[in-house]
Amino acid sequence: MNWNFITTELKPGDYCIDCRNLTSYDEETIEGSYCYPFIKKAFGSDPESYKKLSSPVYFILDDVKEKEKTRIVVYDEGMGMFSARMVFLLRSAGFKETYILAKKWPFEGKKAPGTLKIEPPIQDKLKTIEWVVDKAFMEKNLTRLQIFDTRTLEEYEGLLPRLAGPEEGTLCGRLPGSFLWDWRSLYNADGNLVDRSSFKKRMGGFPFMPERPTVLYDYNGARSCLLALMLKEFGYQEVYTYQGSWFEYRKSNLPKQATSIYGSKAPSPAAPRLGGMDKKK
Repeated sequence: MNWNFITTELKPGDYCIDCRNLTSYDEETIEGSYCYPFIKKAFGSDPESYKKLSSPVYFILDDVKEKEKTRIVVYDEGMGMFSARMVFLLRSAGFKETYILAKKWPFEGKKAPGTLKIEPPIQDKLKTIEWVVDKAFMEKNLTRLQIFDTRTLEEYEGLLPRLAGPEEGTLCGRLPGSFLWDWRSLYNADGNLVDRSSFKKRMGGFPFMPERPTVLYDYNGARSCLLALMLKEFGYQEVYTYQGSWFEYRKSNLPKQATSIYGSKAPSPAAPRLGGMDKKK
């Protein structure tokens, strides 16, 4: 693995976070691993929702400091969206020595039933997470942003409101001017992250500039985090994820493209705006 947010091994003294599902964690985890269920939840970007997101992030950092840990290693079933989301949030909050474990479960290590499932209290004071933006930011800057949609082609084209469990009557569509980069294409046929050279070649298919603000979104703020980490490593100077993503944006009065109501006969006729290799899909 040649990404700087990846590690191939666990070291003694690492602060380990298991982002697999709760049932799997309860049954068996790497001994001493923590579980923070917030990482799988959807959050809006209003102040109260933002507190629910930021409170556990800063709780983890305080716990790491108290335990005098120098490195955080995060894992799930195999370099998935929730481990990427956790790493993105912790790095965004200032702890750069946070890594995704480049292994697929089950991997070597002393295992035991999970007992460190933590739901931190919600703090009254709002702490910002530097790389996460809200709906107000999107409304103010929409026309000057480079936007990546990291959902699937079907979601991007307005055929599905979300990939998993779409509900009839839900609004489908995308943010105006966004370009599709399907999160799944960040993995190769073996389920490992693509190498840097392949990523760089793909990146050249988009008319984006590293010096311009770039925002990524999906349905609920999880899938976009992996691409955000990759872009930051390639010199994109202002990379943000929109926390509310389509889950929140669809309910707003802000402009949208390719809209339809899921379950109706046909989506609106707006043609998809794709970048790079997505034109071949």
